[in-house]
Amino acid sequence: MKSDSPGPSLRQTLLGLSKANTLCPMKSIVCISATAVTVSVVLPHETVEGRPVPALFRDRPTDYHMFLICTLFAFMGAFSALFIQHKPRVEKFCRIFAMVSMLSALAIVLYAAALWFLGPLLK
Repeated sequence: MKSDSPGPSLRQTLLGLSKANTLCPMKSIVCISATAVTVSVVLPHETVEGRPVPALFRDRPTDYHMFLICTLFAFMGAFSALFIQHKPRVEKFCRIFAMVSMLSALAIVLYAAALWFLGPLLK
């Protein structure tokens, strides 16, 4: 006898693919990326080539611009994934795009921080 329960299917339960599990990371990426850009605006800036750049990226303004672009893409992908839930393939693409962009932004910040802290030691 088959029950018509409104709960998740067996496949979703076994794989952990419930909507709550996919929405939480997207909401987190939206919040983290918005906070990261806001914090980067209020950090102390130095003028490099006529443009303000945070002190962390003072020697590498290109890395700062890559960080901003990756953060923007992460925000855009997560925001799109939250709104396009009726098309699973597009939503999955947006989720993957947001996560890859967020990890790239994190890698850029960690790289810049490592160079900022270890730069004087390497010279």
